[in-house]
Amino acid sequence: MAAEKPGNGKNGKLYMGVDVGGTKMLAVLAHASGKIVARERTETPRGGTGEDTLAALIELMDRLIADQHAHRDLRAIGLAVPGVIDEEEGVILASPNMSTAGLRVAEPVEERFGVPVSLGNDVNMGALGEKWVGAASDAATVIGMFIGTGIGGGILIDGQLLAGATGAAGEVGHMVMLPDGPLCGCGARGCLEALASRTAMERDIRAGLAAGQTSVLTQLAGDLKVIKSGMLRKALQQGDKLVCKVLGDAAEWIGRACLNLRFVLDPDMIVLGGGLMEACDFYLMPIIEKAYRSDAMTGGSGGRLVVSALGDDAVALGAVALAQQSIGKNPFASADKLISEYPMIEGVRPGEVKVGGKNYKQDVFIRADGKVKNRRKLLAKVDAPSPHAIGAAELRRVCKGGPAVLIIGAGLAPLASLTEDGEQFLCRRAIDWRILPSAEAAEAFNTLKGRKAALMHVS
Repeated sequence: MAAEKPGNGKNGKLYMGVDVGGTKMLAVLAHASGKIVARERTETPRGGTGEDTLAALIELMDRLIADQHAHRDLRAIGLAVPGVIDEEEGVILASPNMSTAGLRVAEPVEERFGVPVSLGNDVNMGALGEKWVGAASDAATVIGMFIGTGIGGGILIDGQLLAGATGAAGEVGHMVMLPDGPLCGCGARGCLEALASRTAMERDIRAGLAAGQTSVLTQLAGDLKVIKSGMLRKALQQGDKLVCKVLGDAAEWIGRACLNLRFVLDPDMIVLGGGLMEACDFYLMPIIEKAYRSDAMTGGSGGRLVVSALGDDAVALGAVALAQQSIGKNPFASADKLISEYPMIEGVRPGEVKVGGKNYKQDVFIRADGKVKNRRKLLAKVDAPSPHAIGAAELRRVCKGGPAVLIIGAGLAPLASLTEDGEQFLCRRAIDWRILPSAEAAEAFNTLKGRKAALMHVS
């Protein structure tokens, strides 16, 4: 992918964060501010050994560093892996959904790249990423729950990760929700992970099909060996009865689990992440929220429940923060430095706007990473009743990278507006928004501090 030369960035040295998941690996290079300058991904070897996973990991990192000529700029690496880990030894102690138990990871990576390498649990890193530059940046006590091949959790109190006596704190996926329920990968029965993970959802969908139920997934996914999040989203949008039932049941369990966690820790915020939540939050969140607010003791009051603002980047960015901590740097002290790298909006007039010294005669948006993109009006027409109405599908693109605030320049009459699902999208990610006349929007964006995004209408 095209990217700026990392070594020339205003923030100097680079950090790498890697999210090692059950289905894919994502590696990013980022500045100390959290600004991603390059990313690379690959599939995780299916059915392979721990050594196969390690080889694929090193190959991915090699490719990213070589493509960006970042050998001299790389300062430290953070690796986020599923399971229980020994941080000091850099070893994965247990990993129910991958064949990596006992694998020594940090040492061979450090030998290969010659910089300090730190190992962290993947969902701990996702929670850390959201606290650092995501939806939970203003929250003191945070619980992150990420739904993927399994279900993991991370807990932060006053910005510090809670490890527990053995490093297993936050393993929310292995709370027993239904005694004598389905067998979990950990060997127990009725764990949340066995009821509501992607793996559990796919299992129940295949069981329904085997029992004679029908689903549009047979056309969307073929042999159903892999059911991607986008396919589940399409099935939900089409009202597929089997998929709606399976995902609805899973959402109910997730909501109950969140309620249990609220009673134990009383967090300011619970952040739900993972590709499935990112794709299907429009269906899952109302069910989760209803279960979360259903307690009689408090009348449903309590900490805020939101969707990850960073999406797929949350875990990798948490690993970038870990890499900084490992060499004595405080990532929270540099998170706002990104402000100096945003382009200025100027020269706003009917039919034209100047952004970063370049004139645009069409609607544009500025992402949280400072990149300027042309607005896709075709997407706007499909997603909303008019080009001036902004819906969730378009906001998913505009808000990539998790801005804290979105500034919308209204342009010409009629003024821009958000659709109902657009408002829900922003609320569920704790993203504030302001709709202003274009000149006021430009001034607000230029003076606003912190992570931000803008959508400027010129017509």
